[in-house]
Amino acid sequence: MDPTSKEGIYTKLNRHGKKVFVARFKIKGKTYRPVLGTAPQMNLREAVAKREELIKEKKGYKVHGGKTIDVLFDEYVAYRKDSLSKSWHVNIVRNYNKHLRDVIGMQYPNNVLVEDIQYLIDYHLGVKESKPEKILKTSTVKQFKDCISGLYKYLIDQGKKETLKEERSGQEIVTEKVTVNIGHMLEIPKFDNKIYFTISEVQAEKLYQTIVNYEDLIWRAYFIFLLHGRRKMEVAAMRWEWIDFHYMHYLIPAENNKGQKMISAPMTVFLKDALENIGIKEEGFIFEGTGITGHIGSSGIDYQWRKLRGLAGMHNMRLHDIRHLIGYLAINNGHSLEQIGYVLGHASTTTTKRYSNMKSKGAASVLSTVFDQLSGANGDPS
Repeated sequence: MDPTSKEGIYTKLNRHGKKVFVARFKIKGKTYRPVLGTAPQMNLREAVAKREELIKEKKGYKVHGGKTIDVLFDEYVAYRKDSLSKSWHVNIVRNYNKHLRDVIGMQYPNNVLVEDIQYLIDYHLGVKESKPEKILKTSTVKQFKDCISGLYKYLIDQGKKETLKEERSGQEIVTEKVTVNIGHMLEIPKFDNKIYFTISEVQAEKLYQTIVNYEDLIWRAYFIFLLHGRRKMEVAAMRWEWIDFHYMHYLIPAENNKGQKMISAPMTVFLKDALENIGIKEEGFIFEGTGITGHIGSSGIDYQWRKLRGLAGMHNMRLHDIRHLIGYLAINNGHSLEQIGYVLGHASTTTTKRYSNMKSKGAASVLSTVFDQLSGANGDPS
């Protein structure tokens, strides 16, 4: 047998004249020399991983029940699904399926190599000789690291729980636990994730007028809702049951917003009129769609936004910039960070909690000021 550059891995020709990888290891005085696979179907890195699996198997070890990353990832997502937002769930599953599954999905957690994932990160950032069709933003690639870090933290925590159970039951510990979070070893170039928002007063007024005069009444109401500081999918999933027209308030349940806390926000006459124009119902989604969710989807929203911003002559403005616009105008009109934070649904500070009974009135004042400025009037913004 011919040695390779990796300890315990050799090559030889089988009876058909093809090169095969052979492992060599000793357990309890007994030497094993199993054939691992045939080249080029198997490469040296895969042979090393296979040898490690066989050693653990002979020792009776099982890493998290012998489950692969694919299985463990599904368990991790199910475990975290109820505690985090829907957008987190969608993003992490999409990134894993699109970029990570083919690379590490069939491996066991302790066999995953940091350099494999680091190569993937560097490749998608365009720093390798071979380039992807589309170089991803650093903020997007960072989600690979976040995905791995979260998964391995979960595996480490679960391993500690298993060890405690084994110790209490007096069982012989034969399961190998994950003890190192390889996500912390991945390197992502530093980047500035701040959004620097600039818009002239003329542009802001033009966008506002385009929204309030948008020909489709349903989409007009949708965009007017966004002008109240709400996020894209918060509004998309709004239901009639969450709106109180008598007390002029609406609710957004914790599971439907990024902050994972129930939001109670003031409804302006401006928004009330927009909703009345599309026909108030007792229940159901306000913005109905034909997809599996039952409400309008991201692609439909993006299409209407491209159309609207084109009419406003603001082709490069992002939909999320509407939230920045509200905050920008409110700051420049002297409103406090606490008031603006409430309008936008940001996490409240300790100071804000002291004045929780003043939030609603303050938020209504913020919106009134902003709409007065955008409409160029002191009365009804419509």
